[in-house]
Formats: sequence, C-alpha cells, structure tokens
Amino acid sequence: MASEALLNRESATALYMQIADLLRTDIDSGVFATDSKLPAENELTHRFGVSRVTVRQAIAQLLAEGYVVSKQGKGTFVSRQKLLHDLKPMRGFYDALIAQGVEPKTKLLEFTPASASEAVRQAFGATDADCFQLKRLYLVDDEPIALVVSTLPPEASGLTWEQVNRNPIYVLLENVLNMPVTKAEVRIRARSAGASVGHLLGLSAKAPLLVMERESFGNDGVLRERTSFYIRPENYEFSLSVQGPLPVGSSIKNVNGSSPRADKK
Repeated sequence: MASEALLNRESATALYMQIADLLRTDIDSGVFATDSKLPAENELTHRFGVSRVTVRQAIAQLLAEGYVVSKQGKGTFVSRQKLLHDLKPMRGFYDALIAQGVEPKTKLLEFTPASASEAVRQAFGATDADCFQLKRLYLVDDEPIALVVSTLPPEASGLTWEQVNRNPIYVLLENVLNMPVTKAEVRIRARSAGASVGHLLGLSAKAPLLVMERESFGNDGVLRERTSFYIRPENYEFSLSVQGPLPVGSSIKNVNGSSPRADKK
C-alpha cells in the first residue's frame, strides 16, 4: 500500500500529485476495490506526513479524473469501472451498455406531444403536426447515470406509453413504426448540469456533464429522431476507431464562434 516513504520531497512534482499517483496505483491494482471507501483524511495525512490541504488537493485530483466519488456525510469512494461507448457501430445508448455486460434500469419520465420549431418539423418531413418528446432516466445499480431527452416525429402518436417504456428508441423506430435508421450524426460537448437535469441525476447545478447530441436519419435523408444524452462523466467515456490519420484540429468546433487553431504537430 502507498506510504510516506514513497514520496520524493525533492522532486519537482508537487506532493499532492505524488499522493494522487500512489492512490491511483492502489486503485488500479485492486488495493482499494470498486465502491470501497478510501481512508479518512486524517489517516492519509498521518500516512504521508503531509498537511490536510495537501491530502485534499490529492483527493480533488482523483475526483476530477473520475477515479473516486464523494458522498456527502459518508466519505470518498472508489468509482465503478468506466462504461465505454464505442461510437463506430451505430447502436443505441441501451445497446451500448448491454454490450459491456451492464443491464441498466430505465424509468420513463415523460412521453407527450411537444411543439417544435419549423426547422425541426421540416427535417421530420412534417408540417403542422405535433412532434413528441420522450424523457427517460437510465440507472445502473440503482444510481442514475444519464438522462435522455428525445424528439420524435408525428408518427410517434401511434405509440403507447407501454411500448415506449419497454423499448429503446431505435427499436421503436425500426420495429414498431417501420422507420429504419441508416445514418446518425453525433456531437459531444461538456456543460454544467443545471438545476433540473442535476436534480434528476443527483448532481449539483454546477456539476459537469457529458452531453451527446444525436440526430438519426433514414435512407431518404429524413430525420428520424433527435436526442440529447446528459451523462454523468465520472463513469462513462467514448471511444472511436478510424482508419488513417485522425485530423483532430478540423474535427473540433468552437461553440463560442471562433475557429480553433489546428494542432500542427
């Protein structure tokens, strides 16, 4: 287990970073198992021979990396293994979790007619008909990991609450509504949770979130669905494998309006 003797007080690396590295190694090697509680702050202070401030900085570093989570009034616990969402195969959020051996629970919060902008209605190939909004909460081990908010075309008026509650979006589109999906465009960004989303995910309004925006289309180019996934970032990551060099600079969009400078290295 990590000990004070492993700290190099002559190193240019800050002590809190060294402590974070040692605790991270203990977590990766299984010394601290998933969901187990880290030693208390005073115990770590004694073990490493450092101040409480230094220990708090080390824990804050692990929190930022998603290695641990803080539970108010209970302490700091080792995070669950990250769920990996491979973006290359076109599959839904539910199926991406199932592919990793995780069977999430879902809670349907809303399925109602909803007004949409003219641009969205046109993308759906609709005119004055209402679109439909679907709001669903995903839970793993009874803890919320994502809130999913979808806009569906007017054809969704034929769906029942039971059908929507029981089936993922792609299943509803392809198997129930006979509206095959052949292409999806995905964008990923970060934002703060906000009050309403944070409440549903058990987060503060200022907590960071991963947001995946997805638009799915049929062979005819008509929009089939538009979905926003609000995901707790500490246990979730995305991966993408591509052929050839990846033009990172050209794939980054500055949402504030100015173009980012491409990495020329």
